[in-house]
Amino acid sequence: MGLFSFGKRKQKTALAGRTSGGSRGRSSGSGGYVSVNDFGGSRTTMPKFTMGGGGVGGSLPKKVQSDLGLDERTLQSATIEDLMDILADAHGDVSYAIWNFMRLGNTKYNIKVYKPMGDGTEDETMKKVVTDFFDMLEIPDPTRFSMNRSIEKVLGQMIFAVVTRGAAAGELVMGAGNTEVAFIAPVDPGTITFRYEGDRYVPYQDDDKISLDLPTFFYEGLDERIDDPYGRGPLVSAINMIMFQLQVLNDIKAVVHNQGYPRFDIKILEEVLLRRMPIGVRNNEEESQKWLNGRLNEIIEMYQNLDPDDTFVHYDSIEVGMAGGGSGGGALIDPQKLMTVLDNMLMTGLKTLSTILGRRSTGNTESFAKIEIKLYIQGVRAIQRVVERLMGRMLTAMLNLGGKQGIVKFQFEEIEIRTEMEQAQFNQIHLLNVALMRNEGWIDQNEAAMRAVGHAPVGESLLLPQAPTNADGGTPQGQTDTNASARGGTTEDS
Repeated sequence: MGLFSFGKRKQKTALAGRTSGGSRGRSSGSGGYVSVNDFGGSRTTMPKFTMGGGGVGGSLPKKVQSDLGLDERTLQSATIEDLMDILADAHGDVSYAIWNFMRLGNTKYNIKVYKPMGDGTEDETMKKVVTDFFDMLEIPDPTRFSMNRSIEKVLGQMIFAVVTRGAAAGELVMGAGNTEVAFIAPVDPGTITFRYEGDRYVPYQDDDKISLDLPTFFYEGLDERIDDPYGRGPLVSAINMIMFQLQVLNDIKAVVHNQGYPRFDIKILEEVLLRRMPIGVRNNEEESQKWLNGRLNEIIEMYQNLDPDDTFVHYDSIEVGMAGGGSGGGALIDPQKLMTVLDNMLMTGLKTLSTILGRRSTGNTESFAKIEIKLYIQGVRAIQRVVERLMGRMLTAMLNLGGKQGIVKFQFEEIEIRTEMEQAQFNQIHLLNVALMRNEGWIDQNEAAMRAVGHAPVGESLLLPQAPTNADGGTPQGQTDTNASARGGTTEDS
């Protein structure tokens, strides 16, 4: 029945082919399931938490909880990959920047399949094989819990990888007999290392213990340098500024806690205490100092035990004043100006401009904001193109592994941020321009249809010929020729 079959089967028959620890997949020609473990069996790549031999039998920590329990020492000792994962949850600007990349980048997609060395026409039969594969990924395992492996989720994970790692990677996990693809397994590009062997790059994983020199493994980088297979993470340049910002925020927190709130200033009149000091203690320097420290500690303890609404009652040997809370002199630096500089550098490092981060200043015009958004969308498109190349290669390999000859072109739809009203207005202007070019004879009906709707015309134009108009815009009036000698007249010729 071909590469993918979805015939109805009785549940008893479907369960009979299952083995313990299996995962959902397909059996060629049967429409059933095959035993394919999520992180083992026919899969070669490894998830990050299993590397080094750990994590297989244990439970996974909740990432957000572990990230929010961080301190400065944790941040300084983390790798770039782990640090980016932490900041994606714990830092507001980084989280919001990634959020925007994900929301705008994960648009709808189109798939086109062509025959190799063909005439450029699409092959609808092989395209259906790909769409059927996507539909199969939506089917849950009827025998046990199974993670969602839909193509939308896979695309989201790959876009997230490109944003945080600068690359995307994945493996085609084969089913029983290696005759069909069970699912697409995204791989963390941060776990991949390349070695130069035999005049080519060979990927490895788990400290070069696992060779991924396989036709089912794929890797695509963003803005790769010459002779460098690794991609460049777009957010890596913001890490230094984020660390500096956190240090500044901690310093500002300490200053605000110390100077930003009013505090009591308790002054003890030492001269009064000395007059009240016992005579036997006054002549002994050591004993007198001990006596003064004792009185000081008594007063400190008394004020520390006061409630906020208690009334102060004390001898005249104590004066109560206020300190901090803006009562002193000015600061050496303006924290607001410093944070403004840091914000601008952060926006540059995060590749997210002020309009996107919601920090548009009053001096920015609407035209300037539109230019910012246009530049930002170009950055999102660069991230999408990495995923497009990866998915195109993986789906092409999927067809070839199933005995089909086809080249898959995977492409995201254009990012659209305009309202429906604005889109309709722009489309109307475009159609009017196309009609004008056709009416002026600059293009023919076929080319006009291709520019307007993307395909050949389906019928003749229903537009009636336009009546001529005079200089005033009105319809010219006809006149009767009364010249008898005119040709075609009714009188006899002379």
